[in-house]
Amino acid sequence: MKKHFTRLLTLCGVLSCGAAFAQLTPEVLYYDFNGSGTNVPNLASAPPPGTTIATIQGAVTQGGSGTLCGGALIGSGNASTTDYLNTGWTPSLGGGSWTISFRTSGISTNATLYYIFGDANTNSFRCFTNGIAGSTNWVLRGAGLTDAYINGGALSTATMCTYVYDQGANQIYGYLNGVLVSTTAQVAPNVTGTGPFKVMGYATNVGAPAGGLMDEFRLYSRALSGTEVAQLYNPFATAGFLGSDITFCNGDSTQLNLGWPYTTATWSTGSTTGSTWVSTAGAVTVSLSGACGTGMDTVLAFDGTTIASISPMSCSGTYVAPSGAVYSASGIYMDTIPNAVGCDSVITINATIGNNTTASLNTVSCGLYTAPSGATYSISGTYMDTIPNMSGCDSVLTINLFVAGATSSTFSAAACDMYTAPSGAMYMSSGTIMDTIPNIYGCDSVMTINVTVNMGSSASITASACDMYTAPSGAMFMTTGMHMDTIANAMGCDSVITINLTITNSSTASISASACDSYTAPSGAVHTVGGTIMDTITNMAGCDSVITINLTMSNSTTGTLNAQSCGAYTAPSGAVYTQSGTYMDTITNMAGCDSIISIGVQITNVNAGASVNGAVCTATGTTAGATFQWLDCSTMTPIAGATSINYTATVNGSYAVVMTIGNCSDTSACVAVTDVGIAENTFGTAINLYPNPSTGNFFIDLGASYEDVSVVITDLAGRVVFAQNENNANIIPVQLDAPAGVYIISIVSGDNQATVKLIKE
Repeated sequence: MKKHFTRLLTLCGVLSCGAAFAQLTPEVLYYDFNGSGTNVPNLASAPPPGTTIATIQGAVTQGGSGTLCGGALIGSGNASTTDYLNTGWTPSLGGGSWTISFRTSGISTNATLYYIFGDANTNSFRCFTNGIAGSTNWVLRGAGLTDAYINGGALSTATMCTYVYDQGANQIYGYLNGVLVSTTAQVAPNVTGTGPFKVMGYATNVGAPAGGLMDEFRLYSRALSGTEVAQLYNPFATAGFLGSDITFCNGDSTQLNLGWPYTTATWSTGSTTGSTWVSTAGAVTVSLSGACGTGMDTVLAFDGTTIASISPMSCSGTYVAPSGAVYSASGIYMDTIPNAVGCDSVITINATIGNNTTASLNTVSCGLYTAPSGATYSISGTYMDTIPNMSGCDSVLTINLFVAGATSSTFSAAACDMYTAPSGAMYMSSGTIMDTIPNIYGCDSVMTINVTVNMGSSASITASACDMYTAPSGAMFMTTGMHMDTIANAMGCDSVITINLTITNSSTASISASACDSYTAPSGAVHTVGGTIMDTITNMAGCDSVITINLTMSNSTTGTLNAQSCGAYTAPSGAVYTQSGTYMDTITNMAGCDSIISIGVQITNVNAGASVNGAVCTATGTTAGATFQWLDCSTMTPIAGATSINYTATVNGSYAVVMTIGNCSDTSACVAVTDVGIAENTFGTAINLYPNPSTGNFFIDLGASYEDVSVVITDLAGRVVFAQNENNANIIPVQLDAPAGVYIISIVSGDNQATVKLIKE
């Protein structure tokens, strides 16, 4: 029974096939770029509608020699207005967990911003290098998202970068080559938009330099663990990629093939190619290395042929073996049938073959008769009985039985000390006994006798009493010791009782006590006046203990107090009050009792606030009866002469006010003044800035064309965050990668100048 079969072990790119890696297949997007042309299949386990095939736009291509993991997406260096991979996906992850992973190489470290993926219509969700990210670093950013960095991930050499957002922890974890390198706390990122989601592109920006490579782009709708991310980087590091063990029949062989990319393969069988033949049981090991990682795995090979032995018995004169062979004599036989895995099961049969026999028997019995098989009979008659014969088969006996009459009876008897039964047996204890004598037929006459034998009894007890003890017989004892007492037991015989008696007496004591207002004595009596009092309780022996108590009684006191405080008042007991009013407070007086104090508390609350309108700052909050002093928040120093409810700033900055009422003061939060020094527009027409507010991408409309236009953007601290020059410009596009906040835009062309305020979200 021979079988030859081939077992194919494939990886389908890196991880998409095989039970060992199926759990790492992304749910949303997965591209391995191992094909050709402009169509890229989405290998995800649950691709969203419309994402089955992604399309390559412009001069971007796929394929190559596989410096990463097989083929790759190859950058053109052109703007992603025309050159990118269109996934067809409308982002819909919302606020849930997600994972994005990709491999890159050939990423230039020049000043150009390269966007590896993103969607301008999904809260500007994107990932890029250079610029604010810094050379060799990737940064993930978007509206409502705190920038998450993977430093050293954008290199000319091959790297794998993975961003994991864990909704439960509200953190974004950055992994470089399977190792955690950054953790960024988030507020509530929302990855939802209208698409299209681009790979190797974002908005109008350059996706990757010419010849730059991306491979294995993955997007999961869950947060991968650190172990899973490490397995993505090197799938061969996890044992089990060869799959489950194999079974073959004796003399057969099985071929194992590797279907995924590798550079070198070394089998324990000696093969160095992508396959090996297995024909003997044992462990088969392969060591792999390739662009996706290195590793080793073992699969066990088993010979499926089985051997068994049975010892059947037949009493019909023949035996039918499992294969159907028929045998008529005892002996050892060999039989072969298929086992559960389709291989031979060789059975050694030690068969015993015999025949059934018959016999007859005549017998007489008194009462119950027990046949050879163990069956019992109590009536005369003919019975059939079966026992094993010498060959182990049935021997059928015909029994002709005569049963003589046996008798039985039941009665009760009573005696003192000892009872003698009809057969002469003697019994000295009560109970049900069986006694046998011959009846008139010479068979047993069985008697059931309920015997009662009455005996005397004894007992020992321990007792205690106060002053005198009365025994069970009524005798009275007044001393401690062993005493003997006798009463009648339930059977009318003597019951002798040994009493271990303890006699105890009452006691007295004297104590001194002190209390506040009232005193509770040990007995529970309550006293409100000091002096000598008498109290009675039970002592440890259970008798009266008379206690003389010398009692000292003290009393509580009262008092009043008036207090003033700013914001809160702490009473003598430590209690804190934040509202004016009358409060009761309790402390201990000199006598050790309560001193109850009535406190009249006057609380003064000052709540300082500040608002700003243009350059005018106004004090708010508790202003009635208050005095004011304005502060410069950059140094927290008073501004000379700024002591009114309003203060007009002369320079942009942050300001706060100190308000004082009586002896209480409070300082407001700082407010920002940003409108001081905004120059008027001297251009011939109005300057239009749109959109404003914006996410960083906006346009400056000058209303007409101007030569040598300079655009400088500064933050409120005066730091330059952006600058560019334009020649013969009318509408100037600006892309500002900077944190959200307020910025001042200065525009100069010859003698024309204007200053505009921008709000970046």
